[in-house]
Amino acid sequence: MRPEILAPVGSMEALNAALAAGCDAVYFGLPSFGARAFANNFDLETTKEVIERCHLCGVKVYITMNTILYEDEMEDAYNMAKKVHLFGVDALIIQDLGFIHLLHHRLPNLVLHASTQLSISNPYQIEQLKKLGVKRVVLARECTKEEVQACVDTGIEVEVFVHGALCICYSGQCYFSSVHYGRSGNRGMCAQPCRMKYSLYEDGNKVDTHGDYVLSPKDLSLIDEVNTLADMGVCSLKIEGRMKSAPYVYESVSQVKKVLENMERSHLDEQNLRVTFNREYTVGHMYGASGKELMNSKTCNHQGIEIGRVVKVNKNKICIQLSQDLHQNDGIRFERENLGCHVNFMYDKKQKLISFMPKNNTVLIEGPVGVHVGSVVRKTMDSELNKTIEEKIRTSNRQSVVNAVVSCSAVGKPMVMEVYNDSTRISVSTEIDSVHALKRATDEETLNKQFSKTKDSWASFGRIEYHLGKDIYFPISVMNQLRRDALEKMKKACLKQEMLVENEYHYVPQKSKTSFDLFEINSMNQKVDDSSCYVSEMLNNENVINKSNITGVDGFVNAHLGKGKIVDSLNISNSYGVAAILEMGYESCVLSDECDKYQVEALMKAFLNRYHFDAPVYKTLYQKRRLMTMKHCPVNTALKDGKRVGCGLCHSHRYELEGLDGKRVFLLGDKDCHMRLYDVNIMDEIENRKEYESYGIKHFRFVFTDENQEEVKTAFKAYNR
Repeated sequence: MRPEILAPVGSMEALNAALAAGCDAVYFGLPSFGARAFANNFDLETTKEVIERCHLCGVKVYITMNTILYEDEMEDAYNMAKKVHLFGVDALIIQDLGFIHLLHHRLPNLVLHASTQLSISNPYQIEQLKKLGVKRVVLARECTKEEVQACVDTGIEVEVFVHGALCICYSGQCYFSSVHYGRSGNRGMCAQPCRMKYSLYEDGNKVDTHGDYVLSPKDLSLIDEVNTLADMGVCSLKIEGRMKSAPYVYESVSQVKKVLENMERSHLDEQNLRVTFNREYTVGHMYGASGKELMNSKTCNHQGIEIGRVVKVNKNKICIQLSQDLHQNDGIRFERENLGCHVNFMYDKKQKLISFMPKNNTVLIEGPVGVHVGSVVRKTMDSELNKTIEEKIRTSNRQSVVNAVVSCSAVGKPMVMEVYNDSTRISVSTEIDSVHALKRATDEETLNKQFSKTKDSWASFGRIEYHLGKDIYFPISVMNQLRRDALEKMKKACLKQEMLVENEYHYVPQKSKTSFDLFEINSMNQKVDDSSCYVSEMLNNENVINKSNITGVDGFVNAHLGKGKIVDSLNISNSYGVAAILEMGYESCVLSDECDKYQVEALMKAFLNRYHFDAPVYKTLYQKRRLMTMKHCPVNTALKDGKRVGCGLCHSHRYELEGLDGKRVFLLGDKDCHMRLYDVNIMDEIENRKEYESYGIKHFRFVFTDENQEEVKTAFKAYNR
């Protein structure tokens, strides 16, 4: 079965583009609780209209409610989910495990998709999510082909990104923006620190990184591989870009569709897609891209396509030798200077004002000051392409296709039309009976002509099956009215809202509790007494906890939805999230660092009031915040070729990144070359221990990364004071 093409929609213009290009489904956010807070998200009234419009042309609608939720937001989020469920939304895409848990128990007919923000990459995680009623998973972009196949083999619906921007950090695990800029990516407000400039320092000395954008990846493009993904059993091909333009949406959707339909994608197609938006392309982690194949350290901006070079500059005009056509109103950028402009005025060599210059000629334009001879010129907006796309969208009439059975057994009987699609069937009949034909009888040819008049309707007819008696006759006006009545009744049936199934929340978790404090160490030198410690992923990728002198049970603490008993890195920020963890069979979890103490208090009180025992959670009291977890090594990419696994540089030197604002982070890698970025500042809440204990928290977590033994001892003393 051909996978669906899932298009991003961040505006009404983008929706029109997606439908015109032939998408099978769209996804967009609401005014709140979505991971793109700055997109032109639809209000609820518009959302209802969009769902109806899409459903009438056979397109599914998925709504993103994929931020983490605090305790005081759960009721509003639930009510919003209930409303769009009533509107007929096909699924919600969700990050927050507590929200998934709540909706699964209260709205059993609402389809739930697990967001890529949950960093899903293996079958065990999927089996855990199935316990919460999840029907589809959006896989992490870090997955290899083998991991994708393993996830598909679980039988769940699998959705993968095939085109668009990449986050260099595992989605849902980035706290860089939150910690340094007060804008949480897990709350839809990412400041995109990965697109900022950084200097790399080795043991305090600045090193050359061959480009300042050491955390900025290229854009993913797997358009030429979509048939391979289809053969693997991937059910949905997702395009990133809810903040992108309508031309970008149109081109990306239409080109994915072209490849799926086994049509050749031309060089012009690729150029057209690139000019709508690109940061250069990569095949990403799925096909093993690393280092410079994955990253673009030179720039974080839209690259467009190269169209020429500057050959002369005078006071108010720039002369460009063109390698591609240039039109008035195109957008261009001068690469060396990173200066851009719209081509408002352009001239030929005789200084005559023109609106077009073909390639292999020189052209004069009025451009920005500061451009130098030799600078590469890139086209970042093609005005003619945009006009062409706008016209295609304007003239597009995306209709649903329905089938019909038309019958009239004999003279004196009405004509009956049954209209149906995969999910709906209706029947209408003429108000008058047939009469005996005096001249030409009403036959299939006559009926086909009348039933094809659907240009202004929401649907057209595909296959029509006829069962007609001899010598029957109906006036043309009656046939046309039958067509209109049938399509109108079918429309109402397709938009009919199902009865809402809403359950009371009766889930009762099995009582659990925390048993000991957690001390995560990165080096055996940080072990200072016989306290319960567990070894960080830096030292042992299995994340083991070892009680009493680092000996004991492997796999006790795990990141994400692993096989341990305590889970971390899941952004648990509300009481339902703790219940979800217990429902999946875990004993306890580490609370999200995104929660302040007031939100922690609200969570603990709500859990106790609802379930009548204290939430079995850990609160981290001491750490240098982990800002990013990456399947990319900026150190190896800068100093080697970016492909050398296990080079050991990050363990033999101290590496730091410094932004233009002077803020620094340090880097630590594990044995599998996953790189972590840590804040250099300590988050120390030891003084709040008693307050947290008053909320019902029994045990706490400490994380030691680059601390020496004395610093660890100091933290212990403060804790035990």
